Amino acid sequence: MSYNLEHRTTRKITTGTNKILGSTIEKDGVNFAFFSQYAQEVFLLLFDTPHGEPTDIIKIENRSEDMWHVCVHGIKDGQLYGYKIRGEYNPAAGMRFNEHKLLIDPYAKALIGKARNLDNLLLAYDANSLEKDLKEDERDSTRVVPKSIVIDDAFDWQDDKRLNIPLEELIIYEVHVKGFTAHPSSAVKHPGTYLGFIEKIPYLKKLGINAVELLPIHE
Repeated sequence: MSYNLEHRTTRKITTGTNKILGSTIEKDGVNFAFFSQYAQEVFLLLFDTPHGEPTDIIKIENRSEDMWHVCVHGIKDGQLYGYKIRGEYNPAAGMRFNEHKLLIDPYAKALIGKARNLDNLLLAYDANSLEKDLKEDERDSTRVVPKSIVIDDAFDWQDDKRLNIPLEELIIYEVHVKGFTAHPSSAVKHPGTYLGFIEKIPYLKKLGINAVELLPIHE
């Protein structure tokens, strides 16, 4: 299903800020900020369900140093959203904008759904065309693309402080969260989880490790 990409919402909209990219919960709404240097128009789409049509299409009019931003009032954590962008489709020049394709917020803190490229619907180009990626695909991908989620990540650190270990003194252990404790030989109560990882901190300290770098923990 496709639809006209035009501004339609009854929600209160204000300028917002470009200070923090992604979605940030404010006092009475959510601030959205999105970077794109070459976009001609940016639209924020809000959803009630992962596979439904957008309830609101908000054209972002405010642009500061290639960051597009808006504050949408009356929404909160748990809100589903995505972006659509109008711009030049010219692969030869490195431009692949396609307003028919829903985009995940690159700064999203959580997603709902899995990306499944059925019939190449997620591609910006027509894979069946003899022109390959030079031919724009005008099929709409909104229903099948995972939706970004507004997350309230406020956390009480209980006066915990950064260790601020000098860079030259760091002994960094690069590790995968799940793989580190998934095997029974790890002998933890919560294998393959963050809790299981915490159980192994004494072991890491015994090795002389004072910093951990987690391998990708995002989509």
